[in-house]
Amino acid sequence: MIEDKLDKLIELNERIVNQNDEIINLLKGDDNGEKNVVESSLAEEPEDDDEDVPAVNNVSKFFSTSELSSGELLFVANSQDSQIDIYKISVKASDELKVVPQEMEEETRNILDDGNYEITIENLTGNSLTSQFKMPLLIAVESFNENMSIPSNVAILDDESYVNIPDILRVAIENGAEKIYLSMKNAMSVLQAPPMIMDYLQFYKNKDDLLKHL
Repeated sequence: MIEDKLDKLIELNERIVNQNDEIINLLKGDDNGEKNVVESSLAEEPEDDDEDVPAVNNVSKFFSTSELSSGELLFVANSQDSQIDIYKISVKASDELKVVPQEMEEETRNILDDGNYEITIENLTGNSLTSQFKMPLLIAVESFNENMSIPSNVAILDDESYVNIPDILRVAIENGAEKIYLSMKNAMSVLQAPPMIMDYLQFYKNKDDLLKHL
């Protein structure tokens, strides 16, 4: 259980340095000039966060119990009602682009350059929509086109900067995710994450980089 694993984190603190070094090397590879910023953040003491953790609806082991076909994947995102929810994308063939729910059709068209697909984006733990689905959608389409199944224990986070990464990772892990693909944009947000959390993470730079690791 996740509680048992968290109890052992104190004994594993020495691994944080090694994990931080790995992230720093990845950031150097991006050549974005953030070396000094990263090294400074490592020297800072983590601040206490007394803010309430966003609620999670209907917690279940979605990532460990779902069976996915090509064109399907699971992801975690902030919903429009300030919850953290688990979503499922399904991509099928169609004679034109169809999106369910219809409210997400315009944003979907802006993401996809072309293609006729029937796309369903389902909130498994709530009722609200999300705007954090660009990368999951692109990967789901690629999965469908290549007839490639993505393991259900994989969680793919969108290619954007999040403000509540710890909470999102917690939701993914508590729901059975064993590997979480996170954009390099969020690397600094997890520099001081416990080693157990780091064991779940795989960083990606872009869609092509992400596809190489799936």
